[in-house]
Amino acid sequence: MKKHKLSYLILPLLILILAGCSATKADDVDKAAEEVEDAKLNLDEANRQYAKEVASYRTSMETDLRNNKLRIAELKEERTDAKADALADRNAKIEAIQKRNDELDSRMRQYRSDNRENWKEFKSEFNHDMDELGKAFKDLGQNNVK
Repeated sequence: MKKHKLSYLILPLLILILAGCSATKADDVDKAAEEVEDAKLNLDEANRQYAKEVASYRTSMETDLRNNKLRIAELKEERTDAKADALADRNAKIEAIQKRNDELDSRMRQYRSDNRENWKEFKSEFNHDMDELGKAFKDLGQNNVK
């Protein structure tokens, strides 16, 4: 008789243990699914921010490149009373600046932002090249003063 009573106690206890374990696994699965969904949403938001940053940077740099083209055109039309040698040197520098500006414009148009690491590298190099182009404009202006 004792064995019979013992089985009545063990059976419900076993059912409770099994129910408790299965509920925990189901909860874990639900929690993991929610975390995956949150991660997808965060990734989507990060991708939107990234695309927005790239578009904003492109627009800004394209504006700067257009302004450079206008400055180059003004420099070409500008009349100076310089000697022939100095004038030839000045025109060669203007042509070099124009070529560099066109190269940067082409790079910006051809760049495809495939991942963030490449974007950071491209942006860093492009900013450096734009700074160098700005220095070339300043140097050209300083040479005119002399």
